[in-house]
Amino acid sequence: MDNILEESLFSKQPKQFESIRALSKSFAANYCGTIIVRDSIFSIVENYARKRDLSLEILRYPFRDDELWAFTFVKKGTIFLCVNSGLAVCKQIFAVAHELYHIHYYSEDIDPDTIASGSLLDSKTADDMAVSQEDLEANAFAGMLLMPDGIIDEQIKIYSISGDKITVDDVLVLMDLFALPYKAVVLRLAENHNITKAKAKELLSCDSTYVSERIMLTGKASVWQRDSKDFSYLGSLLDDMKYNVEQELLTDNREKSDKDYLENLRRNFLYEG
Repeated sequence: MDNILEESLFSKQPKQFESIRALSKSFAANYCGTIIVRDSIFSIVENYARKRDLSLEILRYPFRDDELWAFTFVKKGTIFLCVNSGLAVCKQIFAVAHELYHIHYYSEDIDPDTIASGSLLDSKTADDMAVSQEDLEANAFAGMLLMPDGIIDEQIKIYSISGDKITVDDVLVLMDLFALPYKAVVLRLAENHNITKAKAKELLSCDSTYVSERIMLTGKASVWQRDSKDFSYLGSLLDDMKYNVEQELLTDNREKSDKDYLENLRRNFLYEG
């Protein structure tokens, strides 16, 4: 469970980590303010796209593959950000923040090929080892955007959490506050020097079953562990298609093409019933 620390940008590329830290602070100042982001990340991405004049659709539905967190691609000039609503909400939040970094790269023309050819976040990339430099940076960006340095320090002081004596239950308090998975919270504490790397490894070596049991017993962070599998949202695709059909704005071929595209989404990615 401790690969996330050794394989992080913080451990592998300290100078680049500091560059991403500066970017996350600048981005937060322009698009987030001083709030604890949590599930506001969905509206933050939409606002970013609006201010950057990007055509964006956020689609949320339960994927057939539980290991797949999110993916982003461009089709006919529109960015599609697809999120697995079958995941725990805290993982959905992290996934959106991760993909936001790729969207930013695309928007700033730093690496437009990333999502033009398709960006994908799976459990291995999020939890253990990023396979690309940009994914490594995206993980760091997501963590710092969702759990900013100054707010960590503030909340640790408020809750009287001691870095040297921090327990799993203390981590759960922070998971509850920031709506992040266990490993992401521990990594942020190490990155922000609230705990030593040795302490981080100790916490990361804790069995995931024990963490789940403590969540159930204490109730801390439990709201963010639930999935939203019953929630499916296909952006404006259904509304747009319905309007276009009612107004007879589509040719028969185009109407069939749009319906086939939505059906392919359901068939290839969505759980049945």
